[in-house]
Amino acid sequence: MPAPAQNSATIREQAADWWARLDGGSMDENELKEFQRWLNASLEHRLAYSELENLWGELDGLAKVETSVAPKSKPPAKRALAPLIFGLALAASLAAIWLSPYLQLWNADLQTGRGEIRSFTLSDGSTVHLNRASAVDVQIDETRRELHLLRGEAAFEVSPDRNRPFRVYAAGGSVTALGTAFNVKLAEEGAEVTVTEHRVWVEFGNGRQTAEIDEGLAAGYDAEHGLSQAKAADIGAATAWRRHRLVFQNRPLDEVVAELAHYYPGVLLIQDADLRQRRVNGVFRIDDPLAAIAALETALQLHTTHFGDYLILLHR
Repeated sequence: MPAPAQNSATIREQAADWWARLDGGSMDENELKEFQRWLNASLEHRLAYSELENLWGELDGLAKVETSVAPKSKPPAKRALAPLIFGLALAASLAAIWLSPYLQLWNADLQTGRGEIRSFTLSDGSTVHLNRASAVDVQIDETRRELHLLRGEAAFEVSPDRNRPFRVYAAGGSVTALGTAFNVKLAEEGAEVTVTEHRVWVEFGNGRQTAEIDEGLAAGYDAEHGLSQAKAADIGAATAWRRHRLVFQNRPLDEVVAELAHYYPGVLLIQDADLRQRRVNGVFRIDDPLAAIAALETALQLHTTHFGDYLILLHR
């Protein structure tokens, strides 16, 4: 008889307990194996542990390269190190998650997990497309339409309403629709806005910096640099995630791997600093991160070592 389903509160309590034990560094090999079995028992368990910070910038190019290569098998002797290495890598990642505003996201009105892309129709008829690991809080009533992008990336298709401006708050700024469609992505210290149809009005720094951004343009803002000047955007690349693709043009390998990590239910690591700066061009499927890693392995003449099912190390 299958075990009864657990509610989210119970799963979070279990996740917190596992994290505390991992962080304490006192777990032996059998306990690490028990943890791996718990992690693999359900999608909910993996989602509670697998969210990583979205630290990287917007896709900024389009290359006509797409490939699918089966991952290579790895020597079994190296797999014996999996529990220890996995525990260390995961504990570091989870520390950032649980000490961040991550726990506040459980009450967001709209949200997605790792590798999950969803579309939502709002009460006013507008549509919100959420990229992976994203969250939005929605406040719509008779007088206002205000949304807060709490995490990740979202594309908005706005239903016209002259009496209720459609406004999205993100990273200390706001974006007000003056037309139909735009994309907002949280970056490391700010946000990036790409206008796919018509125009938007952007405010940052308590309204001290403002700009009207037209269709086909993008602008960003953060505390250090303020609001940037709008520049031409590659709309196809900026919205590739909605077609379940990731697009990279002349991007460093560490940025590419960080983006792929959002769709892989484990940890991806690069061995050395020089390797992280190798340049990448390509189009990869979101739903097959292992094929993307294998393609990078072939194109850049790298090697990968798989430690169990949750840790991949890229090295020379």
